[in-house]
Amino acid sequence: MLFTRDVHKPIYNSLHDLKSDKTINEWFNLAVYDESTLSQTAQEIDSILKKIPPSFLSHPPLSFKNFQSPHKQLTFSDVDDYEWFRQFFHSPKQLQKHYPLAILAFFDFSFLNFILEENPHVSLSRSLFKKSSDEKISSYYSPVSKFKMLLLRPLKNLPCDAEIPRFLEENDKYAKACGLSPLAIPHESQINRFKNHEITPIELLAIFYFMVTVAITHKIADSYLAAIDSPILDSHANPLHKTLTGSCKTCPYAHTCSHPAEWVSTDVNASFTVKHSNYSYGHKVHTMVDSVSNLVMGLFVSPSNLNDNPLFIPLLKVIDTIVRFRFKKYAADKGYDDKDNYHFVVNELKAELIIPHREETKTSPSLELFRIKDQVYHCTKVDMPLRPNGSDKKQNAVMFKCPNGFDGFSCPHATGCLKQGQTHKTFKVQIQDDLRIFGTPTTPKGSLQWKDDFKKRTSVERVFSDNKRVRQVASFLNFNLTAIFTHVVVAFVAHNLTVIFDHFKDTFRT
Repeated sequence: MLFTRDVHKPIYNSLHDLKSDKTINEWFNLAVYDESTLSQTAQEIDSILKKIPPSFLSHPPLSFKNFQSPHKQLTFSDVDDYEWFRQFFHSPKQLQKHYPLAILAFFDFSFLNFILEENPHVSLSRSLFKKSSDEKISSYYSPVSKFKMLLLRPLKNLPCDAEIPRFLEENDKYAKACGLSPLAIPHESQINRFKNHEITPIELLAIFYFMVTVAITHKIADSYLAAIDSPILDSHANPLHKTLTGSCKTCPYAHTCSHPAEWVSTDVNASFTVKHSNYSYGHKVHTMVDSVSNLVMGLFVSPSNLNDNPLFIPLLKVIDTIVRFRFKKYAADKGYDDKDNYHFVVNELKAELIIPHREETKTSPSLELFRIKDQVYHCTKVDMPLRPNGSDKKQNAVMFKCPNGFDGFSCPHATGCLKQGQTHKTFKVQIQDDLRIFGTPTTPKGSLQWKDDFKKRTSVERVFSDNKRVRQVASFLNFNLTAIFTHVVVAFVAHNLTVIFDHFKDTFRT
């Protein structure tokens, strides 16, 4: 569910595993998706979310009370900090300007204690003062503080994880918002240990869907239309990567570079979405976004060689199972144009699907009508577009008018087509047999409403473009699936937190 794969082809966690032919076999440990594990994974996430008391959803998630810590004795410095953050909380202009700080300081992250396990022998107060790269002592930092540090990178658009401790050392207010002492900032190795070993992919996805649940509970998500797309992430070749060994024949630094020629093209920064032998590199993020609030509702991460269409129904099933939220309409590009997708949305989700036809699959619904690229029915006799004319719900059909008499057009075939007294001919197109050709009675293909709904699909493209630009979703030199998944999900958690913050920011002044 977290990563997707073709069950007939091997999948590798990293380039090193590829060279040693070590494939991923255990779906749960490395969160590899296939259809047989979909329900099991969804149930596991649901069981994790049930650990969180319902009271977390009954009050606003952002409050000044969330900054105060009941686990440590206050000093004079703490009192000054609380006064500074109190004034900051009641300053709308400062909140808008420094929204990452506001999110880290005032969002209620205490639910993480029910998802992420903490060393029971270590008190929370000690976690604010210990600093060591030792594995045992590193557990003194609370899970909440560690996760806030992960969020800091996408929220502040930091170039890499190594910049997180440097940023905290230079910005004491952010350190205190993360629950840390400016004199005891965790080392980069502790952040990496938490990301790679202490938090599992299934726990990370549970955190993501809890954020979605918070947004749904407080009516931030709108149920009108969801947009689905599968943007590609480009993993770039790094000539200094430690797993790349051998003699590089194509690199301009052939005498010093250890980049093996069999894994690169003439450009050492070539995109790894290209195919080498039987393997394709690069990844896709199959994403669903609420077109009104721009909230990311769900996602899959897959290798880029996997087609978009097979993951459409599983993605909708996951969101329907975990967050139990349905939209009235779902919009996607023509890569998802498939009869099964239409019938699943209409029959199972009781919704409408807005997808244009692939040109090679367009068929003529009758001898009198045909489709062209702009998705509009045309009259074959005069090559003129027909005009939508409502629907006949009793016959489950959509209706169209011929172009005769419209905008001064006089059809030369009118005398043969029209009966006496008729000004135009009406076509009824049955939709019960093929939804993908005719659309639904309420939103027929080619109608103005259909076109307007399809334009809303670009919301998912805007969301992904913004996250590429300000959260570095597509900026990494990494082949490891688990690392890429963590990078992407943390970025989208930060994005959803920003959407939630924008919804509640106007209530802070009260």
